[in-house]
Amino acid sequence: MDIKNEIGSRIKKYRLAKGLTLKEIEVKAKVSATHVSEIERGMTSPTVGALAKIAEAMGTDVAYFVEKKNVSKISVVTKNERKKMQFVDWGATYHSLTKDLPSPVISFLEVELDPGIARPEETSTHDGEEFALVTKGVMEIIIGEEKHILKEGDSIHYKSNKPHAMRNIGDAKCRAIWVTMPPYSL
Repeated sequence: MDIKNEIGSRIKKYRLAKGLTLKEIEVKAKVSATHVSEIERGMTSPTVGALAKIAEAMGTDVAYFVEKKNVSKISVVTKNERKKMQFVDWGATYHSLTKDLPSPVISFLEVELDPGIARPEETSTHDGEEFALVTKGVMEIIIGEEKHILKEGDSIHYKSNKPHAMRNIGDAKCRAIWVTMPPYSL
């Protein structure tokens, strides 16, 4: 893959992971949606100025789109290197199980949920699919009006275009390996 295609692919992947539309980037970056689309499809190379505006609009650094280290075709992450995102208000911690793979189509996470804190009324809805394998504890997955109780070793796979939420219904911390498509960015 040439650099023009690689940069465009990274921009598109990052934009989709953030849930941003081309029009939203246009408004934030003051770069036309058509031009951003052409860059994403590798039809044109961005100027340094356009790339800087696009990166700022998406809340990242230009280096994310051009760094050579990002082009590895293999992702190895030690336990101590995992990126982490905490949601203190509902007791969740997400750990990324991969890094630096160019243009991934899926993401792999370890999700930890504290007991006793739940906000299942706050659901997520997006295009794609999700898969979860509970590795510890008991988790409730709510998809639309359906509730599914998963225990250690149980798994679930669903289209994520229906409102969905998760919560720990056990007495101890629960964990699950989560796979999302499109990728979730930490």
